[in-house]
Amino acid sequence: GEQERGGAGVAVLTKPPDLDKAMDLDKKEAVDKEPIWKVLLHNDDVHTFDYVIDTIVAVVRTVTRKKAHRITMEAHKSGMAVVTTTWKQLAREYSLGLQKAGLTSSIAPDKAGPGGGGGGGG
Repeated sequence: GEQERGGAGVAVLTKPPDLDKAMDLDKKEAVDKEPIWKVLLHNDDVHTFDYVIDTIVAVVRTVTRKKAHRITMEAHKSGMAVVTTTWKQLAREYSLGLQKAGLTSSIAPDKAGPGGGGGGGG
């Protein structure tokens, strides 16, 4: 009895492979056409590191605390740091979210684009 039920369960989960491929292609194409934007954090002398880190983590859910700490340090040292890169609509939302929390943030097109190795510098 057990094995038969297990077999049926597996069969239900399988999807036609073509469907996945088609969806992936669509997604990839859409992303390729969509320019990538950087969410920038500008240094300010008002907020504590902890506050800035907490805010980044809360607003940009893909950023870990560790990464947020690095971003905050970078902004402190260089005056500006890239929080994340994403498509424009989302970049704008992230930037607004950071601004609502009192941080200074802006967005800029990522010139490098997908697969482009940007210059180092620093």
